[in-house]
Amino acid sequence: MIKDYFIMLIEQYGNSGIIVSLMLEFLGLPIPGEPLMAFLGYLTWKNPSESLILSIIYAVIGTFLGSVLAYAIGFRYGENFLIKYGKYIFITQDKLEYTERMVNKNKVLLLLFSRYIPGVRHIVPYLSGISKIKLSSFLLYNLIGSIIWCTSFIGLGFVLGENWNRIEMIAKGYFSIFVLLIGFIFIVIKYFGKYKKMIFTVTFPVLLFIKLSEDLIRNELTVFDQTIYDYLSTFISKSTTTIMVVITYMGSAQILVLIALLSYVILRRNKNYTLYGKVIAVNLGATWIFNEVFKVIFHRQRPDILRLVEVGGFSFPSGHSMVSLSFYGLILYFVYKNTEDSLKKYLLVTFFSLLILSIGISRVYLGVHYASDVLAGFSAGFAWLAIFITLINKYYR
Repeated sequence: MIKDYFIMLIEQYGNSGIIVSLMLEFLGLPIPGEPLMAFLGYLTWKNPSESLILSIIYAVIGTFLGSVLAYAIGFRYGENFLIKYGKYIFITQDKLEYTERMVNKNKVLLLLFSRYIPGVRHIVPYLSGISKIKLSSFLLYNLIGSIIWCTSFIGLGFVLGENWNRIEMIAKGYFSIFVLLIGFIFIVIKYFGKYKKMIFTVTFPVLLFIKLSEDLIRNELTVFDQTIYDYLSTFISKSTTTIMVVITYMGSAQILVLIALLSYVILRRNKNYTLYGKVIAVNLGATWIFNEVFKVIFHRQRPDILRLVEVGGFSFPSGHSMVSLSFYGLILYFVYKNTEDSLKKYLLVTFFSLLILSIGISRVYLGVHYASDVLAGFSAGFAWLAIFITLINKYYR
């Protein structure tokens, strides 16, 4: 198999093998990049002397250089080639010009996240060159996209350890979601343009929640949950536990209700913001109700492991994760919309994002939720938040 050949190449030639393999993949060869990088993460896990950061750097160099070469080929030869031979595969001048406009319009999203879709990531660098995307923009977003992609899969391989090869099965399972998502996007753009922003925002988290639910019913989440917990449990200590208890308390019902009440009291003093306080309270109540309904439906028992705090109730999806994302996310949205200073906006986004993520991690660390519970909670909370914001913008503009 081609995967085994390139794994052998990495084992034999080390960092140079990494660079060559990923360069060739982004030039169009059918090389499975995700399993290769997961294997690379596993090697750094197995050999403590190997640097995880250094492995990511070499992988980024390979993907970045491969993409730049593809861009250069597309820029120099792509348009002439398609004009000359495109007629045989029904590519006309009009279609080519339309594609170029679409690529330029959506270049940031394509260059940052197309790598997660097999096949698409091989085409995008060539299309970027054909579309004459400004070189400086291509280099910047291509570098950021390479860092995100390489870090995520090498990190997964490092976390999964001996189970690194499961990443291929996971990638195949979620590839079908991406294919469905692409088809769905075309349908939405054509028939539901008025609500396309909300639909696009909701679609992926809903599909992720459905996939996790399906895996839960089939009992296919055990290895994933156990691997994440085994990794986090290595950090267990008295001081870390104290910090995690404080963080998890920020997502508790007592704190969220208190913040909602304070928001209502403070905001009602200004008639321009009175509605915000009411909406925050309604969102908190609605999210909590949805979470309880999901828990009753799935009826998943909490982890039977070392619990550093005691809680009751069912486990899937995580209430702290779902409600915190919806609650703090809505507050962030209101503050962001009413803040003009760009630096303050970025600081707010960073603060609330880290807070929400930390609350989710604390639930797994404390042994009261599985990692899949937290991921499902984030998915459901994000989807509901997008729907809720759309509704309040429609009826209370």
